[in-house]
Amino acid sequence: MILSRTHSLLWAVFVFIMAFAAPSVFGQEMTRFELEVQEDVEEDTTEVDWMNDTTSTDTVEYRAVDLEYDVENSTFNLNNTAQLKYRTATLDADTIWFDQKNSVLAAAGDPILRESKNPSLSGMRLKYNMKSKIGEIYYATTYQDNQQLNGMEVRRLPDQRIQIARGDFSTCNDSTHQHFYFYGRRMVVKPKETITARPVVLNIADVPVAVLPMIVAPLKSGRKSGLLTPKFGGDQKQGYYMSNLGFYYAANDYWDATLKGDLIEGEEARFERSTVTGEIRYKKRYLLDGNISYTAYLQEFDLGNSGYDIRFNHKQNLTPDGKHTLSGSGSFVSSSKVRKDNALDAETILDQQAKAALTYSGRFGNNKSLTVKASQDHNLVTDRMERSIPDIQYSMSGPLFDFELDEDDVARDDNSFMNYLEKLNYSFSNRFNYTTVRALDSLNDKDTTAQYVGYTGNFSLDYSGSLFDVINITPRASFAGYWTGTQWINPEDSLKYRKRMLLDPEHDNYGQFAYNHNYSISADTKLYGIWVPEIGRFTGIRHVLSPKISYTYAPEIDTVKSFAPHPYLGQSFYQTKQKTVGFGLNNDFDIKYLKVAGYKPDTTKGDTAKAVEDQYGNRRLFTTRHSLSYNFAADSLRFSDITSSFGFQILPDYLFTINTRHSFYHKYTEEPNKVQVPELTYWGYDFSKRFSWSGQFNGGLPSQMGKYETLKWSFGLDYSYSFSSSRVARDLFQDKVTHSTGISASLQPTRNWEMTYSTRYNYNEGRFVSHEFTFNRVLHCWQLDFTWTPTGPAAGWSFSIYVRDLPDIKLNAGSTDTK
Repeated sequence: MILSRTHSLLWAVFVFIMAFAAPSVFGQEMTRFELEVQEDVEEDTTEVDWMNDTTSTDTVEYRAVDLEYDVENSTFNLNNTAQLKYRTATLDADTIWFDQKNSVLAAAGDPILRESKNPSLSGMRLKYNMKSKIGEIYYATTYQDNQQLNGMEVRRLPDQRIQIARGDFSTCNDSTHQHFYFYGRRMVVKPKETITARPVVLNIADVPVAVLPMIVAPLKSGRKSGLLTPKFGGDQKQGYYMSNLGFYYAANDYWDATLKGDLIEGEEARFERSTVTGEIRYKKRYLLDGNISYTAYLQEFDLGNSGYDIRFNHKQNLTPDGKHTLSGSGSFVSSSKVRKDNALDAETILDQQAKAALTYSGRFGNNKSLTVKASQDHNLVTDRMERSIPDIQYSMSGPLFDFELDEDDVARDDNSFMNYLEKLNYSFSNRFNYTTVRALDSLNDKDTTAQYVGYTGNFSLDYSGSLFDVINITPRASFAGYWTGTQWINPEDSLKYRKRMLLDPEHDNYGQFAYNHNYSISADTKLYGIWVPEIGRFTGIRHVLSPKISYTYAPEIDTVKSFAPHPYLGQSFYQTKQKTVGFGLNNDFDIKYLKVAGYKPDTTKGDTAKAVEDQYGNRRLFTTRHSLSYNFAADSLRFSDITSSFGFQILPDYLFTINTRHSFYHKYTEEPNKVQVPELTYWGYDFSKRFSWSGQFNGGLPSQMGKYETLKWSFGLDYSYSFSSSRVARDLFQDKVTHSTGISASLQPTRNWEMTYSTRYNYNEGRFVSHEFTFNRVLHCWQLDFTWTPTGPAAGWSFSIYVRDLPDIKLNAGSTDTK
């Protein structure tokens, strides 16, 4: 029988549906969410109160083999395969019964509630009282997103809360036997807000393994203050541990804070590696973003002997246009060995640089920039510390004259005087730096702190012109000024015994000044040669010859002997006379070839095919670079070395280059200053390339569709070779070779197993310098990971097994040498 009508008693059915058709709110845990900008989002109105929803028609469709209506008792029965449909919800049961007098609705016989936007809910019996607005379902089960919830009694209260008695939750979707589940005697759920349960027992294969007296977890999306989810475990290296014990505080949409601790038993059960970590994060779109964290390594809970590791990161736009920014990142440690002695993960142990920098960058107009930086670099291995506070740089460049035309002005003639002035360009840069360097002197046990303070300014003026529209002409004048706040007290001594004195204005010591200047002119052009033989797919070759010649003049500037240059500012406190002619020659050979042959349809014969034009490709075949200079003002050794490079396109995306250096002066002969036929003094090359392959193979097991199962594999190979040879005697060269190969491979021997291996072989040492084996196994709802590192700073093995959807539930074991 199928009937369609509007009936008041059937509203009771869907009041009950409303109570239990809400989205599943289980399976979430208190954890930290990534900060993101909170935007106003219009509330989803698809989940509404069924009693007050007027957005759709109120047509109720129901069916059953047998329909009974008892007028005397005011009861309504749908028996034998009963079904009710209302909008997107459907209730199926063997029997659906309604007591109109007492306003009680009940369903029995494996009732199942289905709703298009919410998970299905099934049980043995359900009941709903319309007057008290309290609903109950017995032996209930629901699924959503690979999560299953079972409850012996689920009750919906008038204030929308849901009470669950003797319920369990699991992400294991094995319908026959769950591999793990959480069991709670009492649970209270406030939809979309919180879930409270006590006590909670973790069962693995029906065996209770852990008990928590109570758990409170948020169900709201986004960030919410509360307790962090603790992690428990143990291994041979750490012993037993409890980690992530703490609190998360979400102050507002723009910043949050976390305070947590890790209690680690350690090898000697003295809790010597326990830590306390505090972190503050902040973010506002288009304005600032950053975080700062403080980790204290506790020595047997003794705060007086604890070490610390501070890390920070900050980015900020000081102006809306982003032209002025403040950024910084870095870390500070209490001692050079604090990470090596206390950290447990290989990444932290290998990080032996405590660097910090804070930088202001500003752009003014289109051609001016200012940078103010404070930095520190501390090598935790050698204990060498270098600190630059401050480091100020300012630069500007552009046309020396910028003439703007009015709207009524006509474009100036190319030969006008203003046109020549517009080709004058300038560049000005200057830098002030104060640096302190401290190095460890374990032999003499003395203070090695050295201070450097100085200023460098550079100004250049050049003209960009052309001769006959073919040759580019660029004259340039450069000026440099230097100031150093330190000076040599005894400049006549050798560098080994010289003593340095820092500026002392009280005793009229204001540092030392120096300057230099030089002038140059250069000319360059390009000459093209093209040959078009059109042999097969080879259609042409192009040769580009780029000669360049320059002349540089620099006057002799006497030495300021007491000038102690700042090592980081490129200061030159003297200048030798220079009249240098420089030569350069570049050659590029490119080939052109036909990639895809075109097609022209013969319309006279009725060919209607679409025309296709020829497609050509270019490939660099060979390239060379050469440079040489001659100084007329030098007393001897006027020729510079001839530097050359030769490039060969051996692969479509790789240019193999050989570098050489030849000298006109044979250093290891009886006449080292005599000009002779150039001889080779250096040559070298390097080659590095990575290749990777991946695919699938037949696993040998047929699938349900009759096709064979395919499994994945991948293989990678990277090769690096660097060679250089320098002349160290008349007929003797000294070679230097760096040679290594890296291999990585992954394979799925079965659907659930995955194996990965990586290694690197150093040919110089004649051994493998690193190995790592990783095995991963999917165990239905669990995941097994095993890693073995035979050699290296973090040599050892680690084993973990955890729930795939809840990775905090895990068991660890391992043995890692971190000393």
